[in-house]
Amino acid sequence: MIQMMMATIGSPAASHAARGAPQRTALIWRKTVGFAIVTGGFAVVVAQALQHTLGG
Repeated sequence: MIQMMMATIGSPAASHAARGAPQRTALIWRKTVGFAIVTGGFAVVVAQALQHTLGG
């Protein structure tokens, strides 16, 4: 039983899953930062449009 558990811990599938977690985290961060940049750019465009509309 213990040998089977040790083999499972050292299996390539387990190490692959462990490596995939940081990659997923990095992808989530990239998406979040990209969304923040796009949202910020959209806010600038809206602010400029409001300034133009209000004559500021």
